[in-house]
Amino acid sequence: MALFLLLLTLGSGSSAALMEIAPGEVLTVCAAGPADGDPVVLVPGLSGCAYGFRNLTPLLHQQGFRTIIIEPLAVGESSRPGHADYTMTAQAGRIAAVLENLAVHQAVFIGQGIGGAMVFRLAVERPELLSGFVSVEAGAAERAISPGTGHSLMMAKAVVKLGGQSLLRDRFIENLKNGSGDTSWLDRRTAGRYFRGTGRDISAAMDALTAMNDQNEPWALAPRLMEIEIPVVVLLGGTPHEGALTSEDIDILSRGLRDVEFRQIPGAGHFIYEEQPQAVADAVEELVNKITSGEALSVGAVVVPGDDGADNLIESGNTR
Repeated sequence: MALFLLLLTLGSGSSAALMEIAPGEVLTVCAAGPADGDPVVLVPGLSGCAYGFRNLTPLLHQQGFRTIIIEPLAVGESSRPGHADYTMTAQAGRIAAVLENLAVHQAVFIGQGIGGAMVFRLAVERPELLSGFVSVEAGAAERAISPGTGHSLMMAKAVVKLGGQSLLRDRFIENLKNGSGDTSWLDRRTAGRYFRGTGRDISAAMDALTAMNDQNEPWALAPRLMEIEIPVVVLLGGTPHEGALTSEDIDILSRGLRDVEFRQIPGAGHFIYEEQPQAVADAVEELVNKITSGEALSVGAVVVPGDDGADNLIESGNTR
């Protein structure tokens, strides 16, 4: 049975709590907004945290939604046990456990990066928990850690062993900047909050990332995208940046998902909810309106930056 421990009060009707899903596996869950509002569940990526949604959640509350932020294992303030299953499939199972304890079903989700890849897997295995999904640069990733990131991880572990924690922090912040189209959101306080979970126990953070790098998913996501029946909106940062979905990533989603729309957000990068939170809030509101009305999303073409820097026209391969 999950164990709730009150951490702090965020304001009227809002709180952050720890939920123990399994021994040593403790997730941070932040709930806020109108108690009777329809739920919107937010899942940050590996470099994100609940604090990152501080500008987005008030916009959703104004629209009447109740927000639930779930930091996956080894993300933000959640725990980082060394021998846990860090596959995205297992992470999706933990998200499902949180929602079951909160008696939440048919929620709209917002997920960024690898956090969004967890949501895609959740939509395959637990479809009753979702009614729609706004993907913030989240694709059908088959690994939590890419091969290139794995090489960087080895170098980071070496730096930590040599006592270079400050260098690791600087590199972490530099990655946030490189992933942004507009870096004005990344002030000193914000950078510190993003790094706080990692910096609290760097050795545990490195062990968790190593486990992610070493573990393989029990099943491939791309061939099962067709099982996802909920409408999906994919938001893409319009400014070249690190962490962007490639043309191949977009094509996999376009051909696999039954109901998908791609939207490019000019001037933004990988952290659209930080750079242009209103664009994310608008996407949620429009998605909910279409779900309520029973309309299908418009599945069409979108112009996205190609790997070579040129714009490519991606046609939807989905006619269902």
